[in-house]
Amino acid sequence: MRSNMGYLLSKESSVTKDTYVKTKEQEEKISIKVSEFIAKKIATPPLKLKLIDIYHDMYERLCGPWGRVTGSYADSLSMSTSDVDIILDNMCVNSSPEMIMSNACNMELVIFTEDNDIPPGCCWLRAYQKVTFTGKYVPSGLTSFPYLTINGLTKQVTEAKWSLVDIKGYKCLSCRDMNEQRAKSGLTSYPLINRFLPHWIPHGPAFKQTYFWIFDVDIVDAFRCKTLPPVLLKWAKRTRKTWPSPSTIEKALEQGCHVISLPSKVSSDEFTEVEFRLGYGAMEKLLTESLSDCQKQCYILLKIILKEYIEPRFPGEDIVSSYVMKMLIFWISEETDSDTWRQGCLLECLQMCLRRLFDWVESGYCPNFFIPEYNLFRTKLASIHANNFTCLMREIVDLKWKVLLHCKTMQWLNLYV
Repeated sequence: MRSNMGYLLSKESSVTKDTYVKTKEQEEKISIKVSEFIAKKIATPPLKLKLIDIYHDMYERLCGPWGRVTGSYADSLSMSTSDVDIILDNMCVNSSPEMIMSNACNMELVIFTEDNDIPPGCCWLRAYQKVTFTGKYVPSGLTSFPYLTINGLTKQVTEAKWSLVDIKGYKCLSCRDMNEQRAKSGLTSYPLINRFLPHWIPHGPAFKQTYFWIFDVDIVDAFRCKTLPPVLLKWAKRTRKTWPSPSTIEKALEQGCHVISLPSKVSSDEFTEVEFRLGYGAMEKLLTESLSDCQKQCYILLKIILKEYIEPRFPGEDIVSSYVMKMLIFWISEETDSDTWRQGCLLECLQMCLRRLFDWVESGYCPNFFIPEYNLFRTKLASIHANNFTCLMREIVDLKWKVLLHCKTMQWLNLYV
């Protein structure tokens, strides 16, 4: 491979057609090399994976079989710096009052999204109470919502209550009270054991713990909703090319969504206390598994650029996350043909994604894949503009795929360019 390929690539506008074709051929060869490198080298160390398996087994024994690993490890796209994300979904909520079918529970929670004071992607949880004589559920008038916790190791059942707040004539579950109770609790129901375990540290919608000084665990308490709320059903009917397939969409809808105790940070103080966020971890896992190898590898390259090129320039700043990169891959995959995602076109696909990311940053709008009205940048706009993040993204777009040369993980590319 010619040593002056990098110079030729930077002078595409002035080279002849024959030279350009040769350069494209070289770029395809590098794409194949990068693809092979990702498949063989960029993976979580076996020891770390083993320790995570031990941890997850311990967690199921202590807390019951409700823990579900999500994020990079569930997607089989973990890197050495990835956290372990676990969702606890030991309770269910309903998508509408008509969907309440439980005869055992006297009280149920129902997702509510149809209000101008509820931002896109968020909801309130209204409490409904069963009438003894008719068996029907009506809006509750109580001030607390009872629930049970079960210790998976001892089978001990503990009764507890969450606060209900009066919002627009309905009793809604208090997100703030849930989080405060979670912060005071420990991993197990035994205080003595909890003293020897890592402390909970608030981390976004999760509580973070560090184990074996090697990996972090983010634990999220969530409600599982098997049937999708109407606001999410629009996604299934959206116009798309080849991905995801109809069968994948059908399976994704069966997964349902989660309700996470995390406010949007954009609502008025009056409604922040009862605001929950919709989560789609199970649907995302299924969609990620359906991606082609090239799409998955492009996602990994985007995460490398984020971790090794963007974040070091903005230490401690919450600007762009790996979740934004996942949304980026989902959107581009939905809008392109499957033939676009070939091993020899990996770097070309990466450039396409970087240009789209730049457009999002410049406009200040990053649409959620499931609810496009939900702007993932809505709480980050001040940081994006104050830190001149747009300028950095323009620099990345100008560098194209060669931004990888500035990432530690991909420095071996200098041997080819």
